[in-house]
Amino acid sequence: MKLNEHRSPPNAGRTVRSLVAGWAACRFSLEELPALRQRPGLLQGAQLPASFLKHADEQTVAGIAAVSQAIESHGLNHTDFSSWGVIAAPRFLGRAALAVALARFANEGAWGISPHLIPHRSLHALSGTVSQALKIHGPNYGVGGGADGAAEALLAGSALLADGQVPGLWIVLTGFDPELVPANPGAAEAPPCSTDCMAVALALVSTDQRSHGPFLTVGAGQTSASDVAALPEFDLEDFAGILHSGETSARRRLRCGGWVGWEHAETAVEMCP
Repeated sequence: MKLNEHRSPPNAGRTVRSLVAGWAACRFSLEELPALRQRPGLLQGAQLPASFLKHADEQTVAGIAAVSQAIESHGLNHTDFSSWGVIAAPRFLGRAALAVALARFANEGAWGISPHLIPHRSLHALSGTVSQALKIHGPNYGVGGGADGAAEALLAGSALLADGQVPGLWIVLTGFDPELVPANPGAAEAPPCSTDCMAVALALVSTDQRSHGPFLTVGAGQTSASDVAALPEFDLEDFAGILHSGETSARRRLRCGGWVGWEHAETAVEMCP
């Protein structure tokens, strides 16, 4: 678009409805993540190299495993994802690792910091890793990064699909439940807190590809503000529960504005592992 080209503002009440071609909702304990790091699952019929996730953040490991589960469970092994996009919303990615790194920096200086910290513990690390794993050449973004990043990812992903520039889109949402907090960042042997890593992966395509199946609808307008305000709030844990339970219809309010709806799911999602 030229700098001086005028484009009319979007309709404030517009909604974007996408077909969910594949999905997975996963919960992994910290003890399960090292094994997943070595073998996160099949991606289009092949295992990733054992070293692929060697330096990856735990949320990236869980996100890749959820994508693998979605592909295997919904017959997407032969899908060409090369032109797709990826939107990922890790929650507080790398915060615990950074706490440990800062403590080491204070004691040891720059030599105490791993060079892998920035590329693998930053906001775009998860989306970039999914993009590399599936050989995707379309856009990939890390969205949010904070407590409400999952909701922001749904808005961003729906906008990308509505623009019509990608044939499909992966949305990957991750976070610890409860939040991962190191017991003592300055102590190398300090045990981590007891927590699980949540991961939801959605493969979205335009609705004209099929007239039946599960659909995700995101509305950014405020035309029914009173109705939206009465909806329960959307969060990662709640959404994973909706997918896992096999609910056929659910609607939630996005704290960052608008709402999201899940409807007409044909089968229940198997919680992995």
